[in-house]
Amino acid sequence: MATVEFSVNNGICTIALNRPDKRNAINRELSDELDAAFVKAEADSGVKVVVLKGNGPAFCSGYDMKQSYYLHGTGDEPFEWTQQQATGLLKNLVEARYLRIWNCPKPTIAQVHGATLAAGCYLQLLCDISVAAEDASLGHPAVRWGGVSSMPLWQVALGPKRARYLLLTGRTISGKEAERIGLVSLAVPAGELETCVHQIATEIAAIPSEGVMHHKEVLNTDLEIMGVGAMFRYHATQNALGRYYRYR
Repeated sequence: MATVEFSVNNGICTIALNRPDKRNAINRELSDELDAAFVKAEADSGVKVVVLKGNGPAFCSGYDMKQSYYLHGTGDEPFEWTQQQATGLLKNLVEARYLRIWNCPKPTIAQVHGATLAAGCYLQLLCDISVAAEDASLGHPAVRWGGVSSMPLWQVALGPKRARYLLLTGRTISGKEAERIGLVSLAVPAGELETCVHQIATEIAAIPSEGVMHHKEVLNTDLEIMGVGAMFRYHATQNALGRYYRYR
């Protein structure tokens, strides 16, 4: 079974994480297929907007604790982290795969429900618009292990006080609270989530695509001027160094 489902209908590309029995925890296969799906969506001239969602009870519960690039590198056997391995791994994940979504020229919408934790919350932060079910659960409880988050967008989206409240405690919040503090664009009752996302995607798909992509490029460049690109690089390096010192 594919870990990512890909479909296009009326200009709307739907990319669905498909490990429902694992709450869409990101293993190596899902990471590879998700990256490939965004490459495919970018190359397809028929795609006007991309919706990222999760099959089953959760959007994404984070990285798979038993098999993922983020925790276990590229091999199936345990290995001893070196600084070079850690730095190379995080550059690939953060500066390539995260930025693939962030810099996607087509508008992106995250359809958030259930557990949306750690790397799951990263994914929705990378999207242009996030619509959450009011009863979704969002946050970064993995920070309780200590170390630097590899995702720099928390303070950009929330401002320092709210971002640090979540990142220094590891607490989780509801979709309704996430809307209030700016972690998602809006929150709706769970039964209305899919309809709401489809309506937004349909409205965007109706706009001339060249104009939308030009506008998104300007918006992303605004943030590049503010230093967001450098922040991705810095967080990747600091997360890698922390991983090396912790596991060597």
